[in-house]
Amino acid sequence: MSQPRVIAFIGTVGSGKSTHMKLLYSKLKRKGLKTKMSFLKTGHLFAFILEISLAKIVANKRKDMFPIRALVEERPTLFRRIFRLLLGLDLISITLKFLAGIYLPLKLGYTVLIEEYIPATISDYVYLSKIVNFPLRVNSFAINYLLKLMNLCGPTQIIFLDAKNDELRIRWKLRRSLDEREDYIQMQRTLLLQISRGLSSMNFIYINTGAKTLVETQKLIMNQLLV
Repeated sequence: MSQPRVIAFIGTVGSGKSTHMKLLYSKLKRKGLKTKMSFLKTGHLFAFILEISLAKIVANKRKDMFPIRALVEERPTLFRRIFRLLLGLDLISITLKFLAGIYLPLKLGYTVLIEEYIPATISDYVYLSKIVNFPLRVNSFAINYLLKLMNLCGPTQIIFLDAKNDELRIRWKLRRSLDEREDYIQMQRTLLLQISRGLSSMNFIYINTGAKTLVETQKLIMNQLLV
């Protein structure tokens, strides 16, 4: 079995990334491979700062949406002003998570399964920057820095999972999470998909998990890894 050292599960919210990553993790462990799971999209520090900001700044706390969306919609001018600062703090947090959860395990001989990863981080940054009318350039420091981190890990196998919106909504309700905006999901199907395909240095695979059973999806993933 020619096994890639970095396998990233990327795709739309609710498409089954966590589920299939855990299933693959169990299978690889049973085969005797040193395997580790990790999550890398945005840093915990970034989310923490946003939570604190919302608690102090947004008087009318929005419980019907995620914190970052509430901050953007309730205080767009403020978010635009602090966007660079938040971006910098997030990159620091991501670096720490990257070194501890991905780079060091790779050096120790582990195969690392990652949910989201660098393509998702870049697409989210671009998405947020457009909302606040502060577009990131392709050659911006943030994007170049993230790409350099990804290059440190060598070849990456990207598995992109998706499902129709109706199926995604059912899954959001089952796990009792907030609904995502359609423009965000569409961004994941366009920009995120494009970035993921371009940054996959190994065979890229796209799977519609709504059209296949859990077993069928896992079989496709295992077949891909055997290539």
